[in-house]
Amino acid sequence: MKMQNHTKTIQKIVGGLLGIAGASVFIVPALAQANTSKQSILAQMSSPGGSMSAPPGNSTPPGNSTPPGGSMSAPTRNSNPSASSLDAEFITKAAQSDMTEIQTSQLALQKSRNKSVRDFAQMMIQHHTESSRQLKPIAQSKRVTLPTNIGPENTALLTSLRKVNGSQFDQAYMQGQVQAHTRTQAEYQKYLAQGQDPQLRAFASKIEPVVAQHLQMAQKMVATR
Repeated sequence: MKMQNHTKTIQKIVGGLLGIAGASVFIVPALAQANTSKQSILAQMSSPGGSMSAPPGNSTPPGNSTPPGGSMSAPTRNSNPSASSLDAEFITKAAQSDMTEIQTSQLALQKSRNKSVRDFAQMMIQHHTESSRQLKPIAQSKRVTLPTNIGPENTALLTSLRKVNGSQFDQAYMQGQVQAHTRTQAEYQKYLAQGQDPQLRAFASKIEPVVAQHLQMAQKMVATR
């Protein structure tokens, strides 16, 4: 019964939000996949102490200092006290991404009356708050000052969301989630391809799959064809 009710809700979202006839053609399989993705994300997040665990099957990257079991211990200030320009750039981008997701999703909770949009927004706040919590001690150990703003590109998204309401807001918010998570995933993949710091590589390898699942869920919610 819960699945039927949830399916009807998603159909109403896509039909009313995007104005596409026959939304059930694509939303039912999307719903099933999105539910699977959400369960997988929650499984990654639910390790002892509230830290995200690396998804099963992910190999530990070379030089990874993460202890067995996937939980990341807090670094000390004496470990790797300096950071390369690539390290500092990644820390800044990751922190700004977290802040953007939290701030835009808080706005969604204020403006949206759509249950699925609100559920997604609540999940973004929870997951990106946890990501920020894990990033902060790493940045401190590298003596990298975390940004205090979300950056011009992300500010443009937040500003545009403040100007719309109702179904227009829901559509703009979910499309913004697709765009923001696409950029964030690219930053994580760039660091995993080029970065050398063991702590940052461990962090990136843990969070990147979560970002990818967020992106897939957002894409399914805005799919029209």
